[in-house]
Amino acid sequence: MFLAWGLDRLSFFNDAYRPILGQRVKGAMGRPFEQLWHDIWSDIEPLVRETYSGGNVEMIDMRLDIHRDGVPEESWWTFSYSPVWGDNNVVAGLLCITRETTEKVRAEQDRKKAAARLQAALSIGDPIGSWEWDVVNDRVTADQQFAVIYNVDPARAAAGTPVSEFLHCIHPDDLPLVQSQINNAVRYGDHYQSEYRIFDRMGEIHWVSAQGRAVLDATGSCIRFPGVCFDITINKKIEAEREGTGSRPR
Repeated sequence: MFLAWGLDRLSFFNDAYRPILGQRVKGAMGRPFEQLWHDIWSDIEPLVRETYSGGNVEMIDMRLDIHRDGVPEESWWTFSYSPVWGDNNVVAGLLCITRETTEKVRAEQDRKKAAARLQAALSIGDPIGSWEWDVVNDRVTADQQFAVIYNVDPARAAAGTPVSEFLHCIHPDDLPLVQSQINNAVRYGDHYQSEYRIFDRMGEIHWVSAQGRAVLDATGSCIRFPGVCFDITINKKIEAEREGTGSRPR
């Protein structure tokens, strides 16, 4: 919670607000609102002006590039500004209730990007591998393309093999996150979407995008987990070039 008070809009806040301030927390208490948030003032000043005119403001997932730790940082916020009325029916301050939604927004961006990549792969006929995981018996059956991507013998993949056999080729730096995402999908029945690096049979690194959904039974236990996977190495290389890094996917 944040309060701007008086003609100078002096800043007051509770402990929960301190992490939002980052390095600027020192000396922040009692500092004018405009000075405290000078780096985003051009974005929020119209909202502040509207609030001091007596209006209520609510913003959902608004992007603000704040300097929380001394450098610009993309972040998204859902917040409200409410006027605090003083004597003679005059607005004496502004009350801000806020929460950061950066993780939610980025997750949605990643989901849309993955969906677009899948649609692009389908439209141009890129090879797409598919799998079906019998979670209860830990047997993954997969088509030939999926088996090739994950360095598993196609005959074994067609007959069914433990899921662990499809994980050994995942880059060790990416494996913990992939396992966590799989576990969360199995536990909650969530949509699964992940992009990570794998090693091919020659030891070369490729990027893949995997998407699926865990299917729960009436008791809430996961019983099936179907999905698809395709190579996005070229996409990652193009993205790196657009960002000006010129580096190969690592």
